Amino acid sequence: MNNLNEFLGGRILDLKTLEPEIIEQLLELGSTIVPATFEKQQELFCRRCLMKISNNSAYCRNCLNMGKIQSTSQLLISSTRLNFGFQESPMTWSGTLTQLQQKVSKELIEAFYNQSDHLIWAVTGAGKTEMTFPLLSEIIFSGKRVAFCSPRVDVCIELFPRIKSAFPQTTIGLFHGKSEQPYVVTQIVIATTHQLIRFEKAFDVLIVDEVDSYPLASNVMLEKAINKSIKETGNTYYLSATPPKKLLEQVKAGQVGISKLYQRFHGHPLPEPKCHLLYKVTDFLRINPQIQFKIKKLLSNNQRFMLFFPNIPQMKDFEKKIRRRFPQSKLVSVSSKDPDRLKKVQSFRDNHVQAILTTTILERGVTFKNITVIVVDADAQEFSKTSLIQIAGRAGRSADSYDDEVHFYYQNYNKQIKMACSEIKYLNWCAKNV
Repeated sequence: MNNLNEFLGGRILDLKTLEPEIIEQLLELGSTIVPATFEKQQELFCRRCLMKISNNSAYCRNCLNMGKIQSTSQLLISSTRLNFGFQESPMTWSGTLTQLQQKVSKELIEAFYNQSDHLIWAVTGAGKTEMTFPLLSEIIFSGKRVAFCSPRVDVCIELFPRIKSAFPQTTIGLFHGKSEQPYVVTQIVIATTHQLIRFEKAFDVLIVDEVDSYPLASNVMLEKAINKSIKETGNTYYLSATPPKKLLEQVKAGQVGISKLYQRFHGHPLPEPKCHLLYKVTDFLRINPQIQFKIKKLLSNNQRFMLFFPNIPQMKDFEKKIRRRFPQSKLVSVSSKDPDRLKKVQSFRDNHVQAILTTTILERGVTFKNITVIVVDADAQEFSKTSLIQIAGRAGRSADSYDDEVHFYYQNYNKQIKMACSEIKYLNWCAKNV
């Protein structure tokens, strides 16, 4: 017999995949059965992802990767009436927040009790996750359910052990497209934003990290999933170092509250990029001598480093050349298309390799200690102002290596590079003067 915890908690399930006995039990617990589609202005929409179904289509193509939903099917939306038990002191985290972090943390708790949406605009490395710990403690104490989400799998994987360690007595689940853990209802859900498509009015609180990040940014289906998965009485928190314009407009209109933090948790400034003009292309003499000299120096000093590239083919080509030039070097390369990405990132985190070559897939949400960050062809169109700021933010995140170096290599000092460097300097000025 199946465990009902595999289905409860606002899950949207295809009725035909469930056993009659399970359906009966779920209905007794308050679940509902609804049509898989609904009409709006004479157009057909999917009940699971809320997206329009193409004319004459027999199923929804938008959320097909989560299982085919026939337009004539029925869905079961499981009950959200859950009892997680009472915890008087759920948090065991022994760390301390700075005075500025404490101020932000109190504002988050106020938003929770006021049931109001809130934006945390904080620089990279400000300790946004730790600032949510007191909020999570209040949510758990209140018997509520919370989802901590990010568009990036890497971010979710990094969040899970940190939150689990801080709340050891609380049920916590980690869910993403590559997750080996089957779904069970938990009080804290850590998941990619794509997983929210599977839920309806399931959470009392939703925390969305890296709200401006691909693939969430400007993705209508994921925005609908966020709004759909939160209860009517719930509230949403948005975390970002570079919040999108649309969200800032909502703040200006008074629809979303805001907390700002310009200082990293260790009190040191953001590393300001050192800019290098390349007089020849990146692959001049196989590896541009300026870049090659820097890599040789890092390798000889046993300094760990990250190399960012604008696209996968360039990264792969560079990897071949650097392996030929430095055959003893220990390095890995990762991208969104790499099936072993998570293992390779962990090998770099565990100091098993000295360098990691990557695309913008690692521009945010991951933390490594004592590293040098290098951006190759920083003037490429793939690198926006936001992505350059986020990439630079990978450096100096640890208190004992706050002065990690960041290097931008380019042939044209373009608008994106100028704006990124200017904003980092401005944020450091704000940290000192605001």
